[in-house]
Amino acid sequence: MSKNLVIRFDKEATEKYLKLAGARMVAEVEADCEPCGVSIKIEVGPDHYGSYAYLGDDSIGEVSVELLEET
Repeated sequence: MSKNLVIRFDKEATEKYLKLAGARMVAEVEADCEPCGVSIKIEVGPDHYGSYAYLGDDSIGEVSVELLEET
């Protein structure tokens, strides 16, 4: 069976990501640079510790990480 790794951001984490990524894009455009996109770091911990997402040095928040069987 094949599996899929699914990472979900809750509403709060999604809003924080959009705010941080948007601010970076605006700064790049205002500096007359082409926006380069962003890299998101996901730290996957055991269930009782949780998993967290980061954009650069900024914490985006806790994320849900699931390994699902493909149907």
